[in-house]
Amino acid sequence: MLKLKYSLVIICVIQLVSCKSTREFYIKDGSLKNISDAKLITSVEDKYIEYNSLFFKKFKAELSYNDDTKSFKGNMFILKDTSMVVSVNPLMGIELFRVKLSPDAVEIIDRTKKTYSHGDYEILWKKFMIELDYYTLQQIVTNRMFVYPIEDAEKSLKRYKHYCSDNMYQFQSVKEGKFSRKYRKEKTENIIFHQMSVLPDVFKLKRAYIRDFSVNSEVTITYDLFTSDNGHLMPSVIDINGTRGSDKFSLRIQFDNFELDGDNSIGFKVSDKYKQLDFKNGN
Repeated sequence: MLKLKYSLVIICVIQLVSCKSTREFYIKDGSLKNISDAKLITSVEDKYIEYNSLFFKKFKAELSYNDDTKSFKGNMFILKDTSMVVSVNPLMGIELFRVKLSPDAVEIIDRTKKTYSHGDYEILWKKFMIELDYYTLQQIVTNRMFVYPIEDAEKSLKRYKHYCSDNMYQFQSVKEGKFSRKYRKEKTENIIFHQMSVLPDVFKLKRAYIRDFSVNSEVTITYDLFTSDNGHLMPSVIDINGTRGSDKFSLRIQFDNFELDGDNSIGFKVSDKYKQLDFKNGN
């Protein structure tokens, strides 16, 4: 009987190892090529995951603002260009919050306080230390390039220029030579510098960096542990670190896996018994 128990344990371990080994992580340093800015944009866009919906089955996250750190888990559902719904749970227990992001609003259901809050994206600007709208946030979560600041979105990526450094394509809103000259001469007070680092060969976004000299803020978004899931290369980890003056912010999200155009989703329904609040009223 004891041997049977040991055999079952060994079988379970083998199965677990086998399951984990099916997730292939990208670790290769690709080769840089002499390509144009337009070709770089096209190459990255060609590697985007095309989807109508994405369901992240499980994620773990650690959120820190100055000295306050919280850990939680949850899942996320994205209906492209329409809404993102996030269910937030403690490491053990029932749902605490449900958050819905849409092009027009941010909505939060607080299960513990039985409240429903709604407002605009200013609440996220203060926490993430960069200006965000729905479409920019959707691009960030799905590992796509984006234009910054958000009011420049119509100017498109065509104004960005690239050079090669650190075994990656550095794609940025200000030409490297011009930025370096202004930085050396300390004439950067009106500059918003946005740089995106692209992995060669696979043409996936590895890092995004934003520095707004006018408000003394900088934010770095890093994608790590790229895994091949059903033929799609996606990061398993997103790290966001930001500072503005003396304030510091960080968010680390680790995804388990995702479902592309599947049947799973997350709804968003507010109980009539919940008290309604408005972000702008300071509640």
